[in-house]
Amino acid sequence: MDGKKVIEEIKEEESFLLKLFQLEKVVNKYKYQIIIFFALLIVVFIGYQVKSYINEQNLIKTNHAYNELLVNPNDKKALEILKNNPKLFNLYLLHNSKSIEELKKVANSNGIVANIAKYEIAALKGDKKSLENYSLTIEAIYKDLALLNVERLYLKENNHNKAEEIANEIKDTQIKKLADTLLHYGIVK
Repeated sequence: MDGKKVIEEIKEEESFLLKLFQLEKVVNKYKYQIIIFFALLIVVFIGYQVKSYINEQNLIKTNHAYNELLVNPNDKKALEILKNNPKLFNLYLLHNSKSIEELKKVANSNGIVANIAKYEIAALKGDKKSLENYSLTIEAIYKDLALLNVERLYLKENNHNKAEEIANEIKDTQIKKLADTLLHYGIVK
C-alpha cells in the first residue's frame, strides 16, 4: 500500500514539475511581452491616480472660487476660475441673474440648474402661456409651482372654473393646500 502512495506522489510531483517547466518555457518565450504588459498596467494605474488627483484639485479650486464669488461678486479672478466648472458656473449665474436674458444662458445648458432657470424665466414673464408650457415639459421640477401660478392668473381674470381645473392637476400636497386655499378665498394680488 505504501508503495502505491509513493508512486502516486512521485507522479504528482513529476506532473507538477512538467507544468512548471512548460510555464518557464512560456515565460521565457514571451518575457518581453509580459514585462511590457505589466509596465503598461502600472503606467495606466499611475495615470488614473494622477488624473483623479488633478480633477479633485480642480474641483476644490472651483468650489473655493464659487465661495469667493458669493462673498465678493466683483472678483474677476474667481469668476474666470469658476468658468472651468460649467455646472457650478451655471449655478452661480442662476443665483446672480438679474434678467431673463441672463437666465436664458443658464436655461440653454442641461441638468437641474437649467430646469430651475426655465421655471424662473416662466415665473418672471408671469404669463399663463410660459408657465403652462413649462408645466407641460416632462422634466419640469417645479411643475406644481408653475400650475399654482397659472391658477393664480386665472383667478385674477375671474375664471374660477379654469383655476379649479388647474388646481386639480397639482400633485404636491403642500402646494395643493395653497391652491385650494386660493380657490376657496379667491385672494389674488
